[in-house]
Amino acid sequence: MTNSISKTILLIEDNLGDIKLFEEAVKENDLLVDLHVLNDGGKAISFIDSVASEEEKNIPDIVILDLNLPKVDGKTVLKSIKKTEKLQKTPVIILTTSKLNSDINECYDLGANAYLSKSFDIAEFFEIVALIDKFWLRNCHLPKNPD
Repeated sequence: MTNSISKTILLIEDNLGDIKLFEEAVKENDLLVDLHVLNDGGKAISFIDSVASEEEKNIPDIVILDLNLPKVDGKTVLKSIKKTEKLQKTPVIILTTSKLNSDINECYDLGANAYLSKSFDIAEFFEIVALIDKFWLRNCHLPKNPD
């Protein structure tokens, strides 16, 4: 199934290496995505607040969120996303190094739509990004963002 319409991904990640790896995976897999990056939890909260106050009109199709962020942690960002009416239905995929059962359970309790562990193998990381694209952006029927 080919999708010629670009989707918007908001990547909330502080690790520059992981950001570059994600960008490379998008290029390597020829993904039709518009990638926006916020590199700390404080900037993510500001973005969420601007969506809530209608200053920000560009709502992402999906959010990919790391848990270990400076300023504001990923779980707090997840709570804020799910409490913001215009973002509540936006799928949030946790992509993090933590494999702790407590983190996994808490993220699902807070409304995460998927929880994935980062791979330190580049080929596996690229495959994870390709699978996110194939499942979430090409095959899922995502909620339409309000106008």
